[in-house]
Amino acid sequence: MVPAACPKVRFAVMYHVPMAIAVTETLLTAEEFYCLPDPPQGGKMELIRGKVVTHMPVSGKHGKRQVQIARALDEFLEGRRLAEVAVETGFIIRRDPDLVLAPDVSVTPVDRLPGGQLPEDSFVDGVPSLAVEVVSPGDSEARVMAKVGEYLEAGVDRVWIVRARTQTVVVFRSGGDVEQLGPGARLTSDHAALPEPGFVLEVNSLFA
Repeated sequence: MVPAACPKVRFAVMYHVPMAIAVTETLLTAEEFYCLPDPPQGGKMELIRGKVVTHMPVSGKHGKRQVQIARALDEFLEGRRLAEVAVETGFIIRRDPDLVLAPDVSVTPVDRLPGGQLPEDSFVDGVPSLAVEVVSPGDSEARVMAKVGEYLEAGVDRVWIVRARTQTVVVFRSGGDVEQLGPGARLTSDHAALPEPGFVLEVNSLFA
């Protein structure tokens, strides 16, 4: 459904390509992209340097892990007014050509948000402090790593890559450090770039 407040925009023709991805023929701005209708087959859309990329709906376990991670972060932050937790919210992380990414889970400090809240009728113009991507079986490693690079280059503090196949969470830090956490390890406030200690998420719990 196209938001009523959207201006008239050019709707580029979309065509199917392998790996369940569709790409537009013309470059769009983030504002034009926001006004596009939802994909008829469902799934998530992102704007990669002005071109629309559509991802097919995810598996049940993928969605379950998103909820687990978001709930753990949200429960820790509830009442603290430090940051907002969101699932598949769009972030405008680069302009000209525009790049809009929607992490599976994100954490954004309130001081990065106008009025300290996520916007109602637009993407977030900026970057989260934490971006979490849950890898699906069909995701190419090259694309996963390219997205990690895009997040870090834009100023995201931490990026988590959650892989069910290896039962690991790889944490990328803005300074260049990389840490792989496997069964028995714990994700902490430092891993999540949270300003207060005390957050704990058992890696095992994501793959039980």
